[in-house]
Amino acid sequence: MSVIQSVVRKWDPFWVEADATVREAVRELCERKIGAAAVKSGDELVGVFSERDVLARVVYKGLDPDKVRVRDVMSTAVNIVHLDDESRMAKAIMVTHHVRHLIVVDSNNQYCGILSMRDLMEADISDCQDLIHELNDRYYEQNYAAKWRISSNRVIIEPYVPGKAGTTV
Repeated sequence: MSVIQSVVRKWDPFWVEADATVREAVRELCERKIGAAAVKSGDELVGVFSERDVLARVVYKGLDPDKVRVRDVMSTAVNIVHLDDESRMAKAIMVTHHVRHLIVVDSNNQYCGILSMRDLMEADISDCQDLIHELNDRYYEQNYAAKWRISSNRVIIEPYVPGKAGTTV
C-alpha cells in the first residue's frame, strides 16, 4: 500500500488569498498548470478554489472574474488527508465526497499542498508498469509471431503479414 507522501511529487505549497479576484487566481492556476489551489485568509485555510468553481459559479452565472472574489465562489468544504495516510483512503474520500482535490497536511496539521485525482492515477499506473510491460510483451508475442511448419525435411517460417488470417501461433 502506498502512502500519500510517496504519491506526491515535490510540491510548492501554493495557495491563493480569499480576497484575490477570480481572474488573479485563474492566472496563477494557468501559469502553474494546476487545476486547484488552497484558499487562505491570513494564516487560516478556508477553502479550495478549482476549475470547477470557475465554470459553475462564475462563467455559468455570467459573473465578471475581475470583480468576483475567490471567497465568494470557492468550495468551503475542505477535505483533508495526512501525508502518512494510505492513498486508497484518499481515493475513497474523493469518490465519497465527489471531489478531485484534497488538502494534504503533515503530522503537525501544517498545509503541505493539494493532492489531485491525477496524482493518484499516475501513482497507480507507475505501480503497474511491470504488469503493463508484461501484458504488452505477451500481446505482441502472440499476435505478431512468425508462423512456422514442418514440410518433409525442412522448417518453413512464414513471416507475420498484417491482416492475413491465420498468422498467429
